[in-house]
Amino acid sequence: MQEEIYTAQEFLPNKKPVFEKAAQNRNIWLRTGVSLVLYILAYYIFFHRDIAWIFILTIAIILHEGGHYIVMKIFRYKDVYILFVPFLGAYVSGSPQRISQKQRIITLLAGPLPGIVIGMISLWVFLSTSEVVYYKLSLIFILLNVFNLLPVSPLDGGQILENLFVKTGKAVQPYLLIASAVCLFYIAVALHNYIIIFFVWFIVIRFRSIQRISAVRKELDTANIAYNKNYEELSDDEYMIIRKALIIHIPALKEYDPERISEEEDIIVSYTGKILTGSINMDLSKNQKKLVLSLWIGFIFVPVAFFIYASPHLTL
Repeated sequence: MQEEIYTAQEFLPNKKPVFEKAAQNRNIWLRTGVSLVLYILAYYIFFHRDIAWIFILTIAIILHEGGHYIVMKIFRYKDVYILFVPFLGAYVSGSPQRISQKQRIITLLAGPLPGIVIGMISLWVFLSTSEVVYYKLSLIFILLNVFNLLPVSPLDGGQILENLFVKTGKAVQPYLLIASAVCLFYIAVALHNYIIIFFVWFIVIRFRSIQRISAVRKELDTANIAYNKNYEELSDDEYMIIRKALIIHIPALKEYDPERISEEEDIIVSYTGKILTGSINMDLSKNQKKLVLSLWIGFIFVPVAFFIYASPHLTL
């Protein structure tokens, strides 16, 4: 996930707001540390002080997000930091120096793949030793990371498909969301684990968001307004047209005057960022796309198949 923080510098009635990036570096590690403490505390209270389970889950998430973080730093992303969110996991935020299809794919894969490998090794150790602790370890690492590979944006899997197929990916995304929601609902009922319903609700919300963004982009296509650019590249007129379309289609923005810039314009600028796709350097060849797609499919189905194979060997 990539995020840019801005602070308002100027608001004029019919001019695109001028923003500058807010300084983040001095508080990055403090924010990460505080969010991690709150994250652990929330699980500590909710799961009746099961320290071992909380420790394994936290390590799995740190390794997952650490993969994203390390690759972002290698690719020289700016303002990179990790933020932990109780019951949802964590995310890494940063600003790339250039938007590259290849770099995005590598960054996305760097999170789930190492965790799945660790889970597979733990499962192999379980089959060799019959120690249940390794089964539980593999369960957390495999489920957490395979879940992140589901074709649902903003999960890693959804973003991978969107970046592989920039045009068709966004068109197919709603259908993948529906299929994922149906599958998760079935799993929740079959396992009597209704916490999974929360993720179904998250997918429904995401589906509605994609519908609204798609409606705005269709309106912009009709008006011949290009949105494959960055915020800084927008002209004043382009910003006002996008702004009007957002106010029409996004219920949270209905209170804004479509003809006049507000002193509280930050939320509209944030939604504008969701509409803009940026200018991406399409540097993946067809063979490289096939390789990424094969890795994505393999790292979903092979661990699950191995896990199913190992389950009959479990004796609690």
